[in-house]
Amino acid sequence: MRILLVTLTDVLPYALTQVLNPANDYCAIVVDEPDIAKKNLINEPQPLDKIYPFYELKECIKNNYYDAVLFMCEHPIWHTIIEQIRAYGVPGNKFLNVSISYSTRHRPFLLERALRYYKEHAAEFEMFATGGCYTELGLDNTKFRYKLFNVGKGNQDLYFRYQIAKFILDQNSRVGGNLKYALVGLAPFIFHYDASRTPFSNSMLQNCIAFNDMHNFWLPVEQYKKLFREEFLNTRLPLENIDLNNIFLSKSSSPKFLDVNARINARRRIDVWENKSFPDTVKENIQILDDYLTLCETNNVRPIMVQQTLSEAYMRYFNKKKLDEFYYLVNLLQKKHPDAIFFDGWKLEDFSDEYFIDVDHMNINYAAKFSAILNEFIENLEKK
Repeated sequence: MRILLVTLTDVLPYALTQVLNPANDYCAIVVDEPDIAKKNLINEPQPLDKIYPFYELKECIKNNYYDAVLFMCEHPIWHTIIEQIRAYGVPGNKFLNVSISYSTRHRPFLLERALRYYKEHAAEFEMFATGGCYTELGLDNTKFRYKLFNVGKGNQDLYFRYQIAKFILDQNSRVGGNLKYALVGLAPFIFHYDASRTPFSNSMLQNCIAFNDMHNFWLPVEQYKKLFREEFLNTRLPLENIDLNNIFLSKSSSPKFLDVNARINARRRIDVWENKSFPDTVKENIQILDDYLTLCETNNVRPIMVQQTLSEAYMRYFNKKKLDEFYYLVNLLQKKHPDAIFFDGWKLEDFSDEYFIDVDHMNINYAAKFSAILNEFIENLEKK
């Protein structure tokens, strides 16, 4: 493949010497400080004459033939860079987002590590949770009566939540079946969302490593893997000292409260999910959730579909038509699966702005409060 690489100067040596396949064909490499980048790579067999400054990003995109624009960066400025790439006409089916740097090099392997950990400790757990970032950030393991394995992960769609559930339930059967509940994280946009079709999604690398599967992604998995060094893809993190309440390390790196930037960008955050809507995936996602609930029932694990409470602004301005459709589809699935419970956090009160870091992401105080409420709900189920 012919690649146009966009990254930062301090990321480039790591990208070229430890992550990316040296056989890659680069038509251009765009960085913020090209002179420093060239000095850093002077002893490496890299195409120094193809390194360009950021102010020539537009020309590099317009004047080069490439099969893909590969963006490799983990920095607060990355949203701005991606917006420029989009503005210069790069389509979603020619874009690859690998959001890591040397300091965050562990991130693509956290999902694989989590599944490997569960495989070794399956007999210890009585509940598991799948979902996106709402599940990841919005649950506190210490508040539940039953030991919880929370595999909620940002940008994880229904397809990969189901793949995780299949793995977990298979391991549960292997050890004799100690699981009692599956917390199936949902969100009002979930039936329309397909991470593998989302332009500029940054979740594909972890799914490739964990499952050798990228679902509907525009680039086949075997071709995608050829972009990387084999030794990089085969990295395996140690299982020791894993924090089960923070498997993907997002809680420790999140801010604690809403700041002025989050408040100003509230409507923008809400509108983000209007741009991640893929109506042709609705039918597939209904079937996936149907299969997920059936799988739980087959394994004598009671599924509890959980919709987290979100901020007042988000719940007020989320697309009404899509919300009505969400409730309609959940209701249909409940009728088909009478044992499945729907716990709707949107019906809860007393979750003010102090519980959020932006309009749709929770802080640790939210996780503690919501989890205590959900635990009480589960305990009441058992009394009936």
